[in-house]
Amino acid sequence: MSDERCDTPWDTLRRLVDTASTGELLIASDAVEIHVYLLDGRLAWATSSTAHNEFLRRLVEHHGISSDVLRDAIEDGRRTRGRLGETLIAWGVASAAQIRDALRGQIEEALVTAIAHPGARCLFLPHRLPYAAELTFELAGLAVDAAAAGRRSDIAHRVVSAVLEGVPDALWVEVVERGEVVAHAVRETARAVAVVDGLQRALADRAIDALTLRRTVHGSVLGRRLPGLPAVVWCAVGSSAPLGVTSAVLASAVGALHQAPDGDGADEPWHETVDPAARFGASMIAGATRGRDELVAGFALGLRGGPTGVWRGSPGIDVHVGWAHRLAPLLAAATRDAASRSIGALIYDRVALRAVIGRVAYYGALLPDSATAVWLVLRTWASQGLGWALLQTVARQVGGDS
Repeated sequence: MSDERCDTPWDTLRRLVDTASTGELLIASDAVEIHVYLLDGRLAWATSSTAHNEFLRRLVEHHGISSDVLRDAIEDGRRTRGRLGETLIAWGVASAAQIRDALRGQIEEALVTAIAHPGARCLFLPHRLPYAAELTFELAGLAVDAAAAGRRSDIAHRVVSAVLEGVPDALWVEVVERGEVVAHAVRETARAVAVVDGLQRALADRAIDALTLRRTVHGSVLGRRLPGLPAVVWCAVGSSAPLGVTSAVLASAVGALHQAPDGDGADEPWHETVDPAARFGASMIAGATRGRDELVAGFALGLRGGPTGVWRGSPGIDVHVGWAHRLAPLLAAATRDAASRSIGALIYDRVALRAVIGRVAYYGALLPDSATAVWLVLRTWASQGLGWALLQTVARQVGGDS
């Protein structure tokens, strides 16, 4: 299992600066188009489709340069292919300090927009154009942090609104950034503090992109990391809500990149492992898993014993078992919480977990004996309905339920 993660536009820009690159960085999504030109790792100019021309606005409003003069300079630049800022300096209309101030404002506006769209795709086109070095900027000298913080707040509220609109069954929605709720909305019931806090701590592991805690009686809680930001969007839904649809809405709201299906893994050989202390064999799990291309592994894991199950491909079973051990405390805590409720004595609230890690999703359920957990590993493009249904089937087989 690969832990390779997609760079955000900000990550890409910093890498280009660190390598003293020269060329144009294109940043694009359905909502924004940004162009940034670098000269030997310094920023020469940047534009954003979501902002007005900050460079011209500053020259007019902050430095008193008339629109007529700017129009003449632009026309001259079209004839001579000269740079507008350099032309204005050569004409004696603007000083180098004024041009730098206007350029700085436009570049900072574009960079803040890039930070606000961490899911946008990037393409770098290396090519060299002649720019005056004294009119370029170091990335470290640009003021983007404060403005980006305000933009992140806007993003959080926009995500909450998008999830509420896309999930009619949502009971509440919130965005948590560095442990603080920065945006929220409530339809029917307040957040389950203990449940969310436990899941939030799990997402401190940045290898985990999404978590779903499914409960048959008390409803489910879903979380999705905002790409490139230290924030997570959480949504609670009732027990009958379609979790696959809710997960898709969360992914769309945060701008998560869609992952295409992997190549066909049907030709990968299956392997088996059996814990000698287990009361069941690998065949108990193999029958439900081996016929599915979406399945990567399926195994049962005792609290103290080793795994019993099947797997294929790379990595081996040990990596999947390692993740199961790391996720198991979430299952145990949620199961204890469900059993402690008054309804727990009358109705068994089956608790299950889904965690997206790289290109696979882990589905886990703790059996009623609380000593064994069943885990399935599916590719992320697989139907969640299939994942939950297979998990329930395997759990019944292993647990001896009717």
